[in-house]
This record gives sequence, C-alpha cells and structure tokens, in this order.
Amino acid sequence: MGHRRFVVPVLSGCLVALSLAAGVVVSGSAQGSAPLASARSTGSGSDSGAARASAPGQLTFLVALPYDRDRLHRAAKQVSTPGRPGYRAFLSLDEAARAYGASKKQRDRVRDWAASRGMSVAFDPTGLTAQITGRTSAWSKVYGGARVIATEGVPAPRLTSYYFGDSESMATGLPRELRGIVRAVIPVSNVLAPSPRAAFDPPLNGGEPFGPGATCLDGELEGKPFRALTYSPKQIHDAYGTTDLHDEGDRGKGARIAILAIGQSYAPGVASAAAECFDYRAPRVVVAGAQGMPDEPVQTQGYEGIESNLDLQTVAAVLPEARRLGFVEAAGGASFVKSLVEGFTTAYADIDPDVVTVSYGQCMAGLRVTGDTSVLWMNEDVMALGALLGTSILVASGDSGSSSCLHNGIPIPGQVVGYPAASPWVTAVGGTRIVLGEGNQRVNELVWNDLQWNPSAGTGAGAGTGGPTTFQVPWYQARVSSSDRRIIPDVVAHASGFPGWPVAMTPEQFEDFFDIEVPPDFRWVMGPVGGTSAATPFTAANVALIAARHGRLGLLNPWLYEIAASRYYRGTFYDVQKGNNLVAPEAACCKATRGFDSASGMGAPDFDALADLAAPVSGPIPLPPLPPFPPIPGN
Repeated sequence: MGHRRFVVPVLSGCLVALSLAAGVVVSGSAQGSAPLASARSTGSGSDSGAARASAPGQLTFLVALPYDRDRLHRAAKQVSTPGRPGYRAFLSLDEAARAYGASKKQRDRVRDWAASRGMSVAFDPTGLTAQITGRTSAWSKVYGGARVIATEGVPAPRLTSYYFGDSESMATGLPRELRGIVRAVIPVSNVLAPSPRAAFDPPLNGGEPFGPGATCLDGELEGKPFRALTYSPKQIHDAYGTTDLHDEGDRGKGARIAILAIGQSYAPGVASAAAECFDYRAPRVVVAGAQGMPDEPVQTQGYEGIESNLDLQTVAAVLPEARRLGFVEAAGGASFVKSLVEGFTTAYADIDPDVVTVSYGQCMAGLRVTGDTSVLWMNEDVMALGALLGTSILVASGDSGSSSCLHNGIPIPGQVVGYPAASPWVTAVGGTRIVLGEGNQRVNELVWNDLQWNPSAGTGAGAGTGGPTTFQVPWYQARVSSSDRRIIPDVVAHASGFPGWPVAMTPEQFEDFFDIEVPPDFRWVMGPVGGTSAATPFTAANVALIAARHGRLGLLNPWLYEIAASRYYRGTFYDVQKGNNLVAPEAACCKATRGFDSASGMGAPDFDALADLAAPVSGPIPLPPLPPFPPIPGN
C-alpha cells in the first residue's frame, strides 16, 4: 500500500458533458492520404489542423433495424406496471430479441444490402441494432460523395471519431439507398489508437461515529480536519438503511450490476486502497468494452478517471460480497446516443445485469448541436428493452441545478434538464445535502445547492438538476404530478461535496484536478468529491442488494410511484421539503415542497424499508386502477 494522508475538499461536478471537439475534414477515399483541413470548432477540444492524418480504410456505423417499436414499448410497460398481467415476468435477452427484435427476413435484407456493397454486418444480440462495416469509399458513395469529418473523442487523445456531416453535427437523414433496409443510421465510427484551490467555509461532517477510514484522512486544511470534510461510507450507509440491509445478510452475494462509463475508466488498484481504508472487501471487476473498445481499462489523460473511480468505489462499498462488478466502457465520440446504445447493449449481452448505473449525460441543447436528437428514439428503445429484461437503469440527473447546459459547456441559463436522465425508461437520481448527527442519524436533508452557503460560486455552483423534461408525463408519474411533462428527479440521495464522498485516486488525477502537488512517493491519494454521480451508483448498488434478495425489479418507477401514492410512502421515503436547485435566476425552478416535487422527486429512499416492499410480486399495493396505456407515437 502507498501513502494515503493527503486530501483537499473541492467539489467535483461529476456529470460528464459529451460534445463534439474541434472537427477536421479528411479524405473520403479508401486510402485517405489527403492532409487535414481545419473545420469550425463546436466544443472544447483543440484544432489539430496543422497535423496530417487520414481517414481509416474502413468505417463501422451503427444502424437501427426495422423492428416494431410500438409493440416493444407496450410490452415493456406491461411487464413494469404493478397490477398488470405479466408484471415482472421478465424475459431473457434471447427471448426478448426473438419476440421484439428484427425478424429473419428483415435481417436478411440488411445482410444482402451490405454484401452487394462489399460490406459486412454484425447483428447485436438485442435484435434492435447492428454494426455495418465497409470501406470508407463505399460509405462515401452512400452519402453522396461526402467527405469524412474527424474529431477527437474520449478517451483523449487516443480516440478519433470519424463521421459524415458538417463540422458541427453528424448527418441525420437516412440515405436514399438505405430506406426500407434499416430504420436509422448513426454515421459515426470511433477508432481507438494503441496505448499511449480557494478559501471557503463549507458545511462540515457532524455525524458520529465516523467508522473505519479516519486514518486515511489525517491532516488539516485551513484549520479544519480533513475527515470533517468527508462522510465515510459507514455514515452514509447508516443514514439510508444500507447498514440495516448488511446486518440482515444482504451484502451483495448474487448481485449483478453494471457501471456504464463513456470515454473514461477506473484506475486499477485504487479501489483496493479504498476498500482497505474503509474495511470492506473489494469485489473483482470485469470489464466489457463496447464497440471499438477493449475488455480492459482504457486510461484517460488528466482527471477524468476520477468519475469512474467514484462510481466503482461507491458501488463496491455497498456490495462487498458481490462475486464481480461489471464495468462497461463505451467510446465517447461525435454521437452521445451511439455511445449510450452501444454501452447498454454491451451491458445486456456481456454482463446480464440486474441494475445499470449511469453517471453521464448531456443537456438537450447539446444533443441538438450534434444531431443526436433525431436518433434519440434508438436509445429509448434499447432502454425499453432493458425493462423487458428486468434490468433497472438509474441515471444521474446532473449537477447544474435547473440549468443543465451550464455544466455541459453551453452558456444557456434557461430551464433545461439532461438526457438520459429525462427518459421515462430510467430512474433519475437527483441530489441532496444530508446533515448527520449523533449515531449518524439524519438531522436534516435538503436539496443540494452550493449557492445556499457559497454565494460567490455563481452559476458554477453545484446543485441537483431537476425540472420538467421534453417527454410527456409517463403513465406512472401521473399519479403524483399534475404536469403534462415528465418531471425529474425521481429519487434523491446525498450529492454534496461538503461534506463529500471519499474517493481514492492516482496522484496524477489528484494533481491535475485539484492543482495541488502530491509528494513523489505517494501511490494514491484520497479526496472528497460530490455530484449526482455519487448519489446514483450508491442508489443503484442498493437496488442491486434488493434484487439479489427478491429477484429483478426492472423499471423501478411504476413501482416506486405506486408506493409514493400509498400509505407506505412516509415509511419508505424521507420527504425532502427544504431547499431549491436554482443556480441561474432565469431558470425559475425548482423548489422542494411537501410530497413529490421537481427539486427532490419523491424524496430519499430508505433502502431497508424499500426491500420489505419488494417481495410480493403477485400482491401489489392496492390502489385505484391505472388508466389505459396511451398510444405510442412511431418514429
């Protein structure tokens, strides 16, 4: 083990924004020998137009097969809704693909089209998508002689994203000759190259006892003990009922969870250091690379891997007896939707998880810039398939209050939330700041908003994202909301960095992120971070604990909202009634109130109480009958 007494209390806004970096036009020929020509930048990357590069000889594009979307969505709703016939009668991946994916005839048409152009097809096990690989020159002809745009993806600088479109966005229309063959195509190919502080007075940890790990947080900063700026896993577990589950024998045995990362990976070894600090066993990690990524951690430059370290260590502390933890790494290129689709389908096929946790998102304005809004439905369908498989998907709502674009690098202070948290097929996890006292009992819990104690932070302050989305109100949320739009978050948990969540990281990550030098003999260091990407893996891991006891839970929201509308609500959720997530005044949203609201959703779950309600699948909580399912609009 290396040294470990070094920390700085700085908040990490962990919801990652994915947007196009500076694009460059390259040759569309198979040889691809033309020099790069500068193109207009649409992101934060640097223009590499001075260098010489070429398009690869082949490109691999993701396509949506022509399956029946309406039938898929209806089946997913049926299996997810308490009281409906077939509730929680989940399917295997093979069963779901045969029942709701593309037919053999439809697949044959895709295969024949590709073969006639010298291309090959790899069909995804979900039956919903496929990867078509062909020569760059052949794809250029399909796209009317268009040239290829190249942009730096993540992990940078090893990944290059090649796509057809303009310098700002990918081509969104379906080429004429593919009409009737596939439903949509994302013309983006990701290629991975071979491997190469301010004064403040924050809220402190008033909970006791701290539990194991205090010696890993020795020292002081501006007269404050480091441990006072961090909650230990034990303290968080005590407050939210995880300790009770552990005491009842639910410690992760049989749990199956997948951590979905995009363009980032964890640092091997530091998870074991955190486990030793906080006295739990670090489970084995199994890596599954999505298209273009290997089945091993792909390290990024700088601090980005802190996010994946946070995800992995938070999950491991809840599931110390899990046989393994699944880690899926998708490339972060010119299409965020492509990354999500490939990440989820890889998780289904390679991990077969009860739960998927996602700490990544993009505001809707960013998706419009890249052209992803036109293919958003592809990921909606893949997540709906997850409901059929019984896989619960939990997504971080974001760290920008009611103005999600602010932390995505887009200066739009208006009211907007992020995707995929906005989707009705996921459970969006928002953020609070929990205040602990003696015995680690909850003294208070309020909406996370750092402006409440640090007004100088301005629009850069961290706050739990919430508010209305662009999706119509789902059938399950209509029970508790009068809005005609889906509202997020659904649930909340501690996300503040003051006190923060402890994360062990490499010295390089620490120095780059916190701008503080680490002594040369340190192998790892620990610091407190925050964000809804701490609350989300914590919540997801507890759901995995419950699923290991009672079986898969699938889409959680219909069940959770049924509880919220019943007499069981008060004993299962802590109703957050204080605080707001207003960072940019123009947003004019959102304030915590009694019951469900757009700042804290249903509130903070007590996972031990939630587990008690998970067992009776055949006997749902008695409530008025649900209205009929509304028709599902096609694409």
